[in-house]
Amino acid sequence: MKKVSRSMLVALSSFFMMMIVMCIAPKVEAAGVDINFPAERAIFQRGDNNTADITVKATFYGNADKVQARVRYADGETEWAELSGSGNYEGVIYDVEAGGWYTIEVQAVDGNGNVVGDGYRQKIGVGEVFITGGQSNSANFGGGKTTASHDEVSALNGNNGAWQHCADSQPCTSGFNTGNGGGSPWPTLGDKLYEKLGVPIGFVCTGQGSAKVSELAGNLYGNTKKGIDAVKPYGCRAFLLHQGEADAPGTPNDSYRADLLRLIQQTRNDFGYDINWIIAQVSYAWSGYNDTAKMNAHKATQRSVCNNYNIFVGPDTDDLQGDYRHTDNLHFSVKGLIEHGNRWANVIIDKLFTGHTLNADEWMEGGTVEQCGNTFNGGSVVTLSAVPDKGYYFVPGSFKVTGSEGEIPLENDSFIMRSEDLTVSAEFARLPEYFFTLDAKITEAESVDGNYYEDAGVQALNSAIEAAKAVFADVNSDETAANNAIAAIEDAIKGLVMKPFTDNGGQNPPADNNPGTPGNPGTSVTPGTTVNVGDIVAVGNVKYKVTAAGSVSVAGLVNKNKTSVVIPKAVNIGNATYKVIAIEKKAFTGAKKLKKITIKSTTIKKIGKNAFSKINAKAKFKVPAKKLAAYKKLIKKAGFKKMSAIKK
Repeated sequence: MKKVSRSMLVALSSFFMMMIVMCIAPKVEAAGVDINFPAERAIFQRGDNNTADITVKATFYGNADKVQARVRYADGETEWAELSGSGNYEGVIYDVEAGGWYTIEVQAVDGNGNVVGDGYRQKIGVGEVFITGGQSNSANFGGGKTTASHDEVSALNGNNGAWQHCADSQPCTSGFNTGNGGGSPWPTLGDKLYEKLGVPIGFVCTGQGSAKVSELAGNLYGNTKKGIDAVKPYGCRAFLLHQGEADAPGTPNDSYRADLLRLIQQTRNDFGYDINWIIAQVSYAWSGYNDTAKMNAHKATQRSVCNNYNIFVGPDTDDLQGDYRHTDNLHFSVKGLIEHGNRWANVIIDKLFTGHTLNADEWMEGGTVEQCGNTFNGGSVVTLSAVPDKGYYFVPGSFKVTGSEGEIPLENDSFIMRSEDLTVSAEFARLPEYFFTLDAKITEAESVDGNYYEDAGVQALNSAIEAAKAVFADVNSDETAANNAIAAIEDAIKGLVMKPFTDNGGQNPPADNNPGTPGNPGTSVTPGTTVNVGDIVAVGNVKYKVTAAGSVSVAGLVNKNKTSVVIPKAVNIGNATYKVIAIEKKAFTGAKKLKKITIKSTTIKKIGKNAFSKINAKAKFKVPAKKLAAYKKLIKKAGFKKMSAIKK
C-alpha cells in the first residue's frame, strides 16, 4: 500500500474543514418585506398625462443597504424607485401608466447587491376614481344587489381603508346606508366606464339615507369627510351626487342652492383642489308627491349651480317609474339600478372624457385662431393664438368665446373649456401701406445668397434684416421707423463685398457662372462631375448644398415664382447620389407663390429657422406618413405654425 505524504494529509484536512464550514454557515436568504400601502385592488387616479405617481410604504427590520420598489406590468416594469427610512420605508414610483392590474415589487438589498428581503402587492391599478354621495338612492337601498362583471372595478371601504371588488352592498362611510335589497348603481357604472375607457375604475361611497342637503353640509358632513380622507392618497376625478328627494317637497330653492354650494366648497377645501362635481337632477320623492311645478323648480335649482366646466349637470332619473322602481316606489329595482348606472355613465363620458370643438366664427376675416377646429375636454385650460393673414394684424384683447351660456370670460387670452362646442372670434385689422413696402424690402434682402460675399458684409445685412423684422412685427411702428429700417437694409446691401472667384472647385463658383447680385441672386453652381463640401448645386428648380460625402441640404429655389416643389429622397450630382438630410434656414423665404411642398425624403433631421417664411398663405405640405409627427415638429420649430396644413 502506498504511503500518504504529510502534504497530502494537510490538503485533505483543509478540504474537509471547508466543507464543514460551508454546511453550517448561514446562507443569504430573502426575508419578507411587509407592504403597508397600497392595499390590494387599490386604484390611483390618473392625471392629464395618463399616468399616476404611486406612493409605496413598506416595513423591513433586517440589515439592508437600500430598499427599493417598482411596478411590474404584464410586458415590462418601471425603473426601481428607492424608498427612504429605517425599518419603516416610504417612497414614490413616478409616472406609472394608466392600466392594470399591476404588481408592486419591493426589495431590500445589502451592500453586496444581494436581495435580503422582498415583498409583492398584486392587483394595483391606475385609472379613474370617484366619490359618491347623497341620500339613499346613492347608497344601498335598491331592490336587489348588483355586481361589476369586470374584475378591474373596485370599491374602497372608507371606514378601514381596504379595497374590494365592486359588488353590492357597497362599503359606505355613513351609519344608515343599506335597506331593501341592498343594491346600488355603481357596479353598472363601473362596468360601463371600464368598457369605454379601458382603465380600472374605483368608488368610495358616502351616501346617507333620507339626508337633506343642509345635513350633508352640516351635521352629517363627517361621513363625506371620512370618504375624502380615505380616497385622498389615491386621487379622485369627481364627486357624484344623487340627492334631492328629501328637499324637493319643502326646502326653499334659495336655501337649497346655498347649502349645496357650501357642501361643494367644503369638499374642495378638504381635497385641496377644485374637484369636479356632477349633480344628478332629482326631485321625485314618492308616488303620492306629484307637484310638477315644484319638481321642475327644484331641478332648475340644481342645474343653476352647474357651470359646465367643473360642476356638471348629471342624469335625470325622475322619469324612471313603473318596474324601474322597487315595491316601495321610491327606490330603484334591479332594472332601475342598471338604467341609473347607464345614465351616470353617459353623462360622465360626455362631460369628462369627450372632446368638444372650438369653431371659428363664420364672420371672422383677416386671420384665423390656431386652436379652431381642435377638440378639448371640459375643464381644460385653452390659450388662444391669433394667426393674421398677410397684411393684417391681430387686435389685442379682441378674442371672444361664446357657448350656450353666452360669452365666456377670458384671462390673458385663456379660458376654461366647457363640455360643449364653442365659437371663437377675433378682430384683425389691415396694416398701413408702409408695412407692405418694408415687407417687400425684407424679402428682397433675404433672397441675397450670402455665400458669394465677405462675412462682415453678410453679418451687417443679417443684422439689418433682423432689425427690420422687429419693426415689422410691432404693429405700433410708425412710417418713420419703417423707412429707417428700409434705408438700413439698402445701405447693408450696398456695403456687400464679393468674394474673389476660385477655379479649384472650392466654395465659390467658377468664373463662367453667374454668382448673382444683391436682389438678383441668379443661379447657383451648375452640377458638374465633381463637387466639394460647401458647394451649392442646382438640380432642376432646387438648389442643394453639399454638407458631407453622400448628403446634401436644400438651400433654396432657382425660380421662386414656382407654385410647387418636391424635396426628393436623394439627388444625382455628377456620377454620385446624395441623400437629402436637411433644409437650410430661409431656404424658401419669399417664395410667395409656393402653395405645395411635397417632402419625399425620410431622412431629414433638421429644418432651419424661417425655412418657409413668407411663402403663400395657403401653402400645404405632404410628408411621408411615418414621418408626419416628426416633420410637423421640425416644421413648427422652423417657424411655420399652421399644423393643419401638413398632411401625410
